[in-house]
Amino acid sequence: MNDWYSWQSRVRFIARTTGVFILRVVAIALAVYVVVRIRSILVTLIVAGLFAYPAGWLVHLLCRLLPSRVPRKIARPLVTLAVFVLYGYLTYLSIRILITPFQSEMRALIANWPLYQQEIQQLARDVQEWYRTLPPDVRRLIESQNVTGVVEFSRQWATGIVTASVSLVGHIVEIVLIPVLAFYFLTDSRNIKHEFVALVPRRWWRDTLWLMRQANLILENYVIGQIMLCLIAGLVVGIGLALLGVKYVLVLAVLAGITRAIPIIGPILGGIPIVLLVVLQFPNNLMVAVHVLLFFSALHFIESKLILPILIGERVKLHPVTVILVLLAGAQFFGLMGMFLAPPVAAIIRVVLHRYWIAPQRTKSPTFRTEEVVRT
Repeated sequence: MNDWYSWQSRVRFIARTTGVFILRVVAIALAVYVVVRIRSILVTLIVAGLFAYPAGWLVHLLCRLLPSRVPRKIARPLVTLAVFVLYGYLTYLSIRILITPFQSEMRALIANWPLYQQEIQQLARDVQEWYRTLPPDVRRLIESQNVTGVVEFSRQWATGIVTASVSLVGHIVEIVLIPVLAFYFLTDSRNIKHEFVALVPRRWWRDTLWLMRQANLILENYVIGQIMLCLIAGLVVGIGLALLGVKYVLVLAVLAGITRAIPIIGPILGGIPIVLLVVLQFPNNLMVAVHVLLFFSALHFIESKLILPILIGERVKLHPVTVILVLLAGAQFFGLMGMFLAPPVAAIIRVVLHRYWIAPQRTKSPTFRTEEVVRT
């Protein structure tokens, strides 16, 4: 009889455990499905949040400088509106100053593109002829490195930029909503946070607030740091190419600044077309291309070893291999925006895992170390 009850208890335990596991898997799958289906809405919210970060520090500073007798409900919206007007005016001035030389360089580049295309085809034929002269062992070694895969990835990335630029025209409503949402994020962030926390069970309030603070700190450091890195990269590349006598300096500087927003591989993706254009401009003087390549290598080294840790800080601390993997995952689900947001999201997940898994394990077992996990 006791064996019968023991067997029934085991069956009920297995059934209950299996049911809970299935429910969790279904809940996770449903959450992933919902996120994928509403990814355009999520991208709009995320871009609005990113748009608010560069203005947030100035809004906070000006609000602190205002007299305390000014009500917060009046002061913060007015200050936010003034900051938005200031940023809009500075953007307008920058575009007005740069648009004329940028347009002239783009027209010249488009006009000369058929000639460059012929030179690219001739260069490709020369490379093929040189490749055929290599020993078979060397050719097999090169083919094993999957060079064609790198070229195909670069082609898909460039096509993705063009497709994303064209698709922006079809998202006028989302584009208009971005500054509106950013305005509300800056003026009413406290109430938004309270309403969000109210949706969470009371026992999770403290953890939710902690997670929101960590996520906000990581995203703020990352966004502001990336903006500064993009500006520095565009400025330095423009000055360097101008000193080397390269054409289309402004266009290439803008390209270098935009691609710098993609961590790790961004400078490489931006440097490939720039070096290629330099080779086409100076076909009889390849030393200029070598100088540009060395310049990009030195710039990438200085950025990754000196500027990047200072600007972005220790909060977004991920291994380059991890960054590349999350970049690929972000591109698969959310395209270019996913590549930009993948590192901070991975950093947030890392912080959460450290708090709720690694730290408790260390508390339970004094001998537990993350190095032991890596070794196993």
